[in-house]
Amino acid sequence: MSGIEAAFFGVLGRDGESKISKNGKAYLRLNVRVGDGGAQWISVLAFDERAIEQAGKFTKGARIYCEGPLTLNEWAGQDGVVRHGLSCMSFHCRLAGIGQNKQKRNADAAAPPPAPQSDNEMNDEIPF
Repeated sequence: MSGIEAAFFGVLGRDGESKISKNGKAYLRLNVRVGDGGAQWISVLAFDERAIEQAGKFTKGARIYCEGPLTLNEWAGQDGVVRHGLSCMSFHCRLAGIGQNKQKRNADAAAPPPAPQSDNEMNDEIPF
């Protein structure tokens, strides 16, 4: 079955795994949850060089964006039941710049500014 081109945002269900193909090409193996409510899991093989360089940042819960052909696979489980699942061979995969992927501020930067000690500190004159 030939795949259709897809572009999707998702959340990693586990940390990405760095792998090497039989041909010696590096890739990331990702398990991506897409959708709300009735979510679907997509098995992604990401061959994007930038993604591979940042493999350590592809951690469980990270939001990602992928593009590539989407295919429907069929296999028999250990219990003999025929199962179906989606897979994507992605050549464009990035961490999404939202949510959990934003860089964390250090504790000092996240602390609110100190409260004023007196009312005089609040009465700054504004020059016109």
